Amino acid sequence: MQFKKFLPPVIKLIIVIILGIILIKAYWPELALLTHLNSAHQQELIALVHQHGWSDTLLLIIAIATLCSVPFAPNSVVCIFAGICFGPFIGFLINWCGNIIGNGFVAVMINRSGISNKIRHKQAFAYLTRQQFPTVGLIIGFIVPIIPNLLVNCAATGLQVSKEKYLLAVGLGTLPIAFLYALGGNALFTMSFTKISIAVVLFVVLCLFYWGLKKLQANLPN
Repeated sequence: MQFKKFLPPVIKLIIVIILGIILIKAYWPELALLTHLNSAHQQELIALVHQHGWSDTLLLIIAIATLCSVPFAPNSVVCIFAGICFGPFIGFLINWCGNIIGNGFVAVMINRSGISNKIRHKQAFAYLTRQQFPTVGLIIGFIVPIIPNLLVNCAATGLQVSKEKYLLAVGLGTLPIAFLYALGGNALFTMSFTKISIAVVLFVVLCLFYWGLKKLQANLPN
């Protein structure tokens, strides 16, 4: 059984809908404040967040991990919401943990189900599996948001990297985007010029990083 057949599209949609309902129920007061966004609501939002226990924080991590493992699910929306509610640093930790757990689950499923031929013929898959240093290649794959997590995890399986190297790759690779989403969400809510500037610069750096990789890939022999 190949991974693409592991979760039928209908099951994926049901998972996303259920998670959405649970999150809306748990964070409805915060969502209501965000529909009338202004600086006066900032302290009220912080007070609401402090009322949440570890169970609600864990819920966000589980939601991010689950959406991370479902292709094309709105994982980034929840990551930005975590930054809005919990700030750039705690929000980053929530995003980071969720993405590491989600990618780890995907890697385990791929190891059990195998890699589809469609994935094997992707250019990005060939690029990642041809790296002289596999761990570095996987870090690059996780850093670039436009490369699907499924494809990067398939490359990790194809390269047969050790658990230690995989954890290093997914930990370092998901770190920048986890911080970007948390910082960006918090910056939009607080309207902090400094935070917005840092988020924009980080986004531009990631775009330039991807552009440089594309140029490098174009010059590589087939």
